[in-house]
Amino acid sequence: MKFNLFSTVLLVRDLPESGFCKGDVGTVVEYLPVANENSDGYIIEFFDNEGQTIDAIPVLESDIMYPHSKMVVNYRDLENVA
Repeated sequence: MKFNLFSTVLLVRDLPESGFCKGDVGTVVEYLPVANENSDGYIIEFFDNEGQTIDAIPVLESDIMYPHSKMVVNYRDLENVA
């Protein structure tokens, strides 16, 4: 398991099927061992600016990364999510 439960991660690519975009920040809430033949998976929970859950979606390990110190936080409208 590369990502720890309850850690903050961000998407490294757009996920049009769910409405989430590259750079959206979420929390790892579940580990899915061997989600497909190439990668483990995770359930990521996404929140709005007030801490309310927007959605929790499955992603592959290759879809997420830990944020690093040289990144900027950005907010966007929810209109196209889920």
